[in-house]
Amino acid sequence: MAAGHPDGTAPCHHRNACEALDHGGYRKVKSLSEESFGDLLRVLRRQEGLSQEDLAAASGSSVRTIRELERCRVMAPQRRTVQTVADALRLAGDQRDRFVSLAEMNRFIGSDARAARAFLTTHQSGPGTRPARIPRQLPAALPDLIGRRRELSAIRRLAVLANGRTDHHTPLVVVHGPPGVGKTSLAVAGAYQVSSRFSDGQLFADLRGSSINGPATAADVLAQLLRSLAVPDTEIPPPGTAREGLFRTLVRDRRFLIVLDDAFDEAQVRPLLPATSQSMVLVTCRPPLSGLDAAGRIRLDTLSHEDARQMLAGLVGPRHAAADPDALDSLIRLCGRWPLALRIVGNRLASSPTWDTRDLLDRLGGRNGLLTALTAGDLDLRATFTMSYRQLAAPVATVFRSAAAIPGPDFDAALAAAAAGLAPADTAAACDDLVDVGLLQYHNGRYAFNDLVRLFAAECLDAAERDRRAADEGGCVSPRRPRIAVGAVGGPVAVGSG
Repeated sequence: MAAGHPDGTAPCHHRNACEALDHGGYRKVKSLSEESFGDLLRVLRRQEGLSQEDLAAASGSSVRTIRELERCRVMAPQRRTVQTVADALRLAGDQRDRFVSLAEMNRFIGSDARAARAFLTTHQSGPGTRPARIPRQLPAALPDLIGRRRELSAIRRLAVLANGRTDHHTPLVVVHGPPGVGKTSLAVAGAYQVSSRFSDGQLFADLRGSSINGPATAADVLAQLLRSLAVPDTEIPPPGTAREGLFRTLVRDRRFLIVLDDAFDEAQVRPLLPATSQSMVLVTCRPPLSGLDAAGRIRLDTLSHEDARQMLAGLVGPRHAAADPDALDSLIRLCGRWPLALRIVGNRLASSPTWDTRDLLDRLGGRNGLLTALTAGDLDLRATFTMSYRQLAAPVATVFRSAAAIPGPDFDAALAAAAAGLAPADTAAACDDLVDVGLLQYHNGRYAFNDLVRLFAAECLDAAERDRRAADEGGCVSPRRPRIAVGAVGGPVAVGSG
């Protein structure tokens, strides 16, 4: 038996543990040792006048479990055990929440526990403490976001619902759609509109889902988020569950708005989601990330003609907008009402004071050179499409470029299969994948391209043809592009190759 206590435990040298729990929360946690959960459990048990045997009986645990918890030999206490012990100790309200949080912190070892305490000490405001450093990481919002009133209203509504939740499921909003339609602009504008509901700050991370160098790893993004929460590099756990757990511990029971921009897939996003209903996560991506449980999904597409006109008029100024309304409408049609294309032509016209709208139309050169002309500084529509194309699986890319050869405004999966030379079932699945990433549109069983996407698909088809001819000249045999006709009953017929 250890000296000093009849229950055989070592003397408690942390007399302020209970005081920290009752009066300062984590503001005084830094005075506890790395084994503070075990010390705190011992203090609270004795405060209730319980022996280890009494607490074990009251909580339904074994005496050995209580003893090992107090000695900090259990580095990952079961959440159910922690809850039943809290019940037996008659903990409630903030006191109970803090007890459970310390148990969570005990799941981290060494520097990880110190990182959690450092954050909680830095961000806990109270008498005699310096004001918390609140992260405000949202990038600047566009001053002229047009045509997204319904979508912004949906984000505001979901934020209200998020604040009213009491479970441990983080409200997740997925903003998805084709490249260049303004998903990031919408998410940032919406985040500013609801930011006042999230008093602990706003975090922003670029997941680089469409980057030519590949998407960021979840571990790297977690490290970035932990740095934003004042965790030094030396105290960030290695990639894996410890890093994920530390992030969830630090944001637990806090109100953060987290914007994850340009996500690649569900596996990249899942480790970045807090396990709390107090925060909200906005994700932008091209596919809808159907594998995630989302409170709401918002699909963005091209603008209506009126919204496109308002956007372009705002970019070029009233003089250009009023001088030649017909030319302005021609620009809108040429750009396919695509927000990025409209921004490019608007910026080009606004930065060229000697041009008028007709001059710009002439320089765009019609549809043949349109994608080449649709660049302004670092804005490049073709590059945006190219990132999506490079991420397609080979059969999906084949269907995408082959469909550009199909005449008419739309087509069904059977016609696409004939054009691609693939099985109908595989082609239908590929068409659905293209709809998910915004490279095809779907309506009433028919698929269609936006005009700009069709131009890009035709470029990809021509490039594949050049590669085929080069391979043929080198002695390799490559499949040739089928010529597609329509049979007497309206079905697709492959009539040869060329």
